[in-house]
Amino acid sequence: MTVICCLAASGLRAEEPDLSNAAQRAGLSEANVDRMKRGEIVVENLAASSDKDLALGIAMELGATLSEVRNFVDSDRLSKVDTVTIARGTIDPEKPSLAAMQLPKDVRTQLVSDPTGTFALSKSEADQMRAAAANGEVALVAAYQGLLEARVSAYWKQGLAGIEDYAGKGRSPGTDLGHANAAALDLIRLPALRAELTAAPAESLGGAVHTLEWSIEKARGQASPVLIHRVRYSDAERQALLSRHFYSGYDYDALQILVWIFPSDAGKSAVFYTNHTYTSQVAGFGGGAKRSIGRKLLQQGLVAEMQRVQEALSRKKAVSP
Repeated sequence: MTVICCLAASGLRAEEPDLSNAAQRAGLSEANVDRMKRGEIVVENLAASSDKDLALGIAMELGATLSEVRNFVDSDRLSKVDTVTIARGTIDPEKPSLAAMQLPKDVRTQLVSDPTGTFALSKSEADQMRAAAANGEVALVAAYQGLLEARVSAYWKQGLAGIEDYAGKGRSPGTDLGHANAAALDLIRLPALRAELTAAPAESLGGAVHTLEWSIEKARGQASPVLIHRVRYSDAERQALLSRHFYSGYDYDALQILVWIFPSDAGKSAVFYTNHTYTSQVAGFGGGAKRSIGRKLLQQGLVAEMQRVQEALSRKKAVSP
């Protein structure tokens, strides 16, 4: 049996892995714990770290072992509930190249017509795109790929400090992800994993596996590139997956998801899930109402995905000898 739940600001020590302790530190009521045990899906709105943050967690109990849930966590399905992935690939951090990242034709056409407004850019990047626009589509696309390669290199070497702000008031993905990481460190007490979450990827001590990926995702009618850093940590008793979207060309500014699994009691595992999605669309005037709507939309997708996981695991149990 596996428990999936969200965690609020208070931390959970790895040496106290029981459901009651986890529920208390997560701020879950006894009523919600009972709902979880009955197989219901419990949703928690986490404390927002800024007026751009759609912070959300999910709580439920699955009749599955830790090993059976690992593939579900590794698939990172919960970070793509409201987007369609058109293409994806890995990035060599030592020699970052996005030559394999092919933009759809309609996006290239849009980029030619609006070289500085199609995707999120910093002020200096916008200047480079204006200069490249004079040389046509091929040069413009190559310039954009070069800008993203520079972002990859800076992030790999410097971590959050290497993320350049987007042009526009309050659009700082580095600051946003700093807030999300602070929330993750409230949850994680294991020194080895805390070190991996705070250091720049290039400074990793080898306690976790760090990978970089690119993805073309379509949301709100437009396809755009996303740059993703994944941190996978695993030992004999626990597993963690951090998925950090440190560049998003269109739909949102930044995103960080943490999934943390460890044994709680005999035959059970506790899995903590948090989602911090940062978007300037919910900031400013009327932001409270916008965040409420945004959270509801995000919640619908997450709950639906959780239900699919429940059903898939139930089917697997039914056919197992």
